[in-house]
Amino acid sequence: MQHRADAIEYMERVVTGAPEWPIAQIQAQVGSWNRVYLVFVDVLKGFCEVGPLASPRVREMVKPVAELAQILEAQGLPAENIIFINDDHPVDAVEFAAFAPHCVHGTPEAEVMDELKPFAEKPGVQVYRKNATNGLFGVNEAGVRFCDWLQRAFAEGPSCFIVVGDCTDLCIYQNAMGIRLLANQLNAKTQVIVPVSHVRTYDLPVEKAEQIGALAHHADLLDTVFLYHMQLNGIQLVSRFTD
Repeated sequence: MQHRADAIEYMERVVTGAPEWPIAQIQAQVGSWNRVYLVFVDVLKGFCEVGPLASPRVREMVKPVAELAQILEAQGLPAENIIFINDDHPVDAVEFAAFAPHCVHGTPEAEVMDELKPFAEKPGVQVYRKNATNGLFGVNEAGVRFCDWLQRAFAEGPSCFIVVGDCTDLCIYQNAMGIRLLANQLNAKTQVIVPVSHVRTYDLPVEKAEQIGALAHHADLLDTVFLYHMQLNGIQLVSRFTD
């Protein structure tokens, strides 16, 4: 038991010790805002506002991610370098065997949060719709898969991907790791950044979980474990960005 407690305390120290980064340091990694990409993962009403999977805790990251988009755009981030990876399920999605039906195509739950709609609606912004927690095989309106677009982006030279949204241990983890692992496979010079201040997961205490017949979900613990595991796999954790 002590070994387990020591391990959790160690992971907490690693995560809370993530450095702050000046905004300028993002561009410095690759030399140009044209090679920086901001990836919004599932910043949708179905996880933040309405529906069975909506969470007030997850809702907390919406304002910070919207503010980050405004800051990066003002610095020179092109619209086409803003990427949305959004759940967009059919009514009979196989995923619903694991998670309550959510973010069904055409419903309010599948909509981007209002704070981000000005960005999602900009000409050139990329939107990929997915039917699974991992969005690598999500497609845009032209039918291009995200993984195929990524390979082309990697081929253009060093790049930096900032991944924000929810949920830390599910879609953030799988999509940040997906970008990282595909870059590894292709030997691409790509940095993946996850700012701790801009991701969240939901909380479901044991008592409530047992009442409704669900699996408990300790938000603070899972945030810590999965953020730590991302860093363990070469993803750069940043506590927050500064001016």
